[in-house]
Amino acid sequence: MSQPLTPAQLDELKALLLKRKEELQQEMQQNRENLKPPTSDEGGVVQRNVAREVDQTLTDLDATDIVRIDRALKAMADGSYGQCGECGCDIPFERLKIEPQTEHCVTCKGRWEERAGRA
Repeated sequence: MSQPLTPAQLDELKALLLKRKEELQQEMQQNRENLKPPTSDEGGVVQRNVAREVDQTLTDLDATDIVRIDRALKAMADGSYGQCGECGCDIPFERLKIEPQTEHCVTCKGRWEERAGRA
């Protein structure tokens, strides 16, 4: 069983979350710039349209990650950060360092992925 997070661990994870949020916001800004309408020259229109779809998908994924980061930061503020949203156990610091915005322990995440894989 893992231990509750120490203040130093929380500070380290908060810094990771804020850094990742800033990186995602920069990526989203670049993707939005790439989404500007293409010029009308016929040669590269299809290629640009595909690139625009990719940029839109990446922007959507980044936005989803930012929502998860914001939820993690809110949980830090209310004291519930680091607890599995499904079983309530403490999520190990090592897992949180890898994915600080996670809301589930490895066991629950594995069960969720298994169910999603069968659907």
